[in-house]
Amino acid sequence: MKTLKIILIVLLALLVLAAGGGAYGAYRVSQLDTNYPNLSVNGIPVGGLTREQTVEALNAAGWETRLSTPLTVTTLGGQSFTVDPLKSGVLQTTEGIAEIAFQYGREGNIIEDLISYLKCRFKPTELEHPEQNADRAYLAECIAQNRADLETLLGEAEYVPDYEGEKLVLRKGWGQLQLDEEGLTEAIIAALQAGVHEISYDRLAAELTEPDFDAIHAELLKEPKDASFTDDGKFDVIDEVVGCRFDVQQAKELWEAAAPTDEVDVPMSVTWPAVTGQQLRDSLFHDLLGTCTTNYWNSTDNRINNVKLASSKIDGTILYPGDVFSYNEVVGQRTQEAGFLPAPAYVDGDVKDEIGGGACQVSSTLYCATLFAFLETVERTNHYFPVHYMQLGTDATVTIPDEGGNVMDLKFRNNKNYPIKIVAYSTVDEENYFRDLTFEIWGTLEDGDYMPVVFDNRNPWGWEFSNHIWEVEPPYPDRPGYTVKLTHESYYFEDDIGEGTRTLTYRRVYDENGELVSDELLNPLLPSGGAAMDTYYDHN
Repeated sequence: MKTLKIILIVLLALLVLAAGGGAYGAYRVSQLDTNYPNLSVNGIPVGGLTREQTVEALNAAGWETRLSTPLTVTTLGGQSFTVDPLKSGVLQTTEGIAEIAFQYGREGNIIEDLISYLKCRFKPTELEHPEQNADRAYLAECIAQNRADLETLLGEAEYVPDYEGEKLVLRKGWGQLQLDEEGLTEAIIAALQAGVHEISYDRLAAELTEPDFDAIHAELLKEPKDASFTDDGKFDVIDEVVGCRFDVQQAKELWEAAAPTDEVDVPMSVTWPAVTGQQLRDSLFHDLLGTCTTNYWNSTDNRINNVKLASSKIDGTILYPGDVFSYNEVVGQRTQEAGFLPAPAYVDGDVKDEIGGGACQVSSTLYCATLFAFLETVERTNHYFPVHYMQLGTDATVTIPDEGGNVMDLKFRNNKNYPIKIVAYSTVDEENYFRDLTFEIWGTLEDGDYMPVVFDNRNPWGWEFSNHIWEVEPPYPDRPGYTVKLTHESYYFEDDIGEGTRTLTYRRVYDENGELVSDELLNPLLPSGGAAMDTYYDHN
């Protein structure tokens, strides 16, 4: 009995010692700052390493490169996009893997953790690279960008007739092409998990259906028709109709043989109209019908201001056939509120400062340009005195209404079959002492019109003005060019007011050989049948 008691005491002591040793061992394991021994991740030994050492070991084995290398996904039509492995959420960072490796075997109580530790110590343990849940919202953004790229590749129209290339152009899949995006998402996740850096994917969500080539052919099948202008007098262009046709069966066969997103070129038979819309647009304001330039170098600053302001209000004016231009309506009242300043002007047979002085040089330069352009003069009055900037008979004075309602205006009509545009600009060269005002009238030369290549307004009695002859490039080299010349006949007179000159003004046209082909008196006719001469009084 005594012996049994001693044995029990010894066994109890051994159990106490064992329990104490196990508790101590478990405590020591719980205090470790390294992974359990013999642990590896995808074949990379990380046993006994700290978290930092684990990260270094993983990076040395290529994990950092794997995580930083984008996955390139190529889909239909060679369109591609990339996926960031880390943004995808599929892969852990090296720090995350190191943390998981460190936590391995530490999920239970200290005894369970000790048992896990002992297992690792006596048996190597392989920890597969732990995956994460994919960030499907991010992957959807990547796929959506590819979807947009595919739509751009397919174009905005189901088909485009290429008349110049004589073909009908389609992209197979337009309006219905859609990848199996759910399958594409899974393929991306699988590729990231496998460490693959490039994949291709072309599985469609649904089969493509053939376009209705019969309907397309019926829509394109037209007889050619020339472009034309609208009949409302505004000269908007109605574009031409191109005649075309194609073989429907051939189109179906070409479409069937093509891959999704491929360009399908169906040969077309094209018949062109004689007149295109672009030709009509190009014909508007294409030709310089008339021009005139006058110099205002010696003008005061105020007069310079007035010339520039008045001409700027006219610049860009468009007159349609039959429209009448009124200088006073377009330029408006010459007031200080409108920006005009006092400057020398002819007033009641004398030169005085008047608000808007210089406006008459603008009207005169414009009037001369209309004479070259063969526009119809509706209203015009010459100056009381000769003006220094142009010859007699080609000037035009303007006034705003006075207290009695009297007004002088410059009016002319667009008597052409096409619109005209008035262009005004100043050319200034302070170094060479000139400041010029130019008016140009642009329109459309018709077949029966003279094509002017020289505009000549030189004074016939010897006073040579600068810029009073203009040579221009012929717009149509295959047509003969003409010189349009403005000239006048002068007659001295004397009356109760004073002495002066009366003039008759002519527009003469010469062919390329210098032969006179047209001689037109521009002065209006009196009821008696005689011409109303322009009267200019001499300065006292």
